[in-house]
Amino acid sequence: MKKYVLALGFLCIMAAGVQAQRVTPGIKGGLNISDVSGMNGDNRLSGHFGFLINSKFNARWAIQPEILYSGQGQQYMVGNEEYTLALSYIQVPVMIQFYPVRHFYVEFGPQLGFMLSANAKNDGDKVEVDEYYKKVEAGISFGAGFQVTNMLGFFGRYNAGLSDITKNDNRDYFNRVGQLGVYVLLK
Repeated sequence: MKKYVLALGFLCIMAAGVQAQRVTPGIKGGLNISDVSGMNGDNRLSGHFGFLINSKFNARWAIQPEILYSGQGQQYMVGNEEYTLALSYIQVPVMIQFYPVRHFYVEFGPQLGFMLSANAKNDGDKVEVDEYYKKVEAGISFGAGFQVTNMLGFFGRYNAGLSDITKNDNRDYFNRVGQLGVYVLLK
């Protein structure tokens, strides 16, 4: 856990030390389509929302740290009953964005996730299962976006977990999340 926090801290310090041409705060949110590798079942639909700071270095390059709430997990079957593994995280991605043409960007970067809760749900019943999941996860994200106006844009992103999210088992399980959303820059 310490190495993940140190790596993210190092990236944030580097980002703060680089001279940005324009720094713009914003908000974002949208749809999550998630699953957990190694689990059988259907995707879980949920959402994400939070804050961003977009720092443009020039017309082609930007860095964008974010703080997001993210609902993740998966639906799965036990016998004939369907359950939902509902995982809630605070995600902290640091995205590097490249604009090959005006208003369109591709992005990639690391992220840390801090688990808020883990629940197994079935027809109104909810059981906390936090003790089976690690509190911190690491991942890598990549995606693309289109800035419609100076303030409004749309994006798609994929987050691939790099660290096992479970405790005390023989298998490795990783979060996988596709995101579609909208962002508003607060100029």
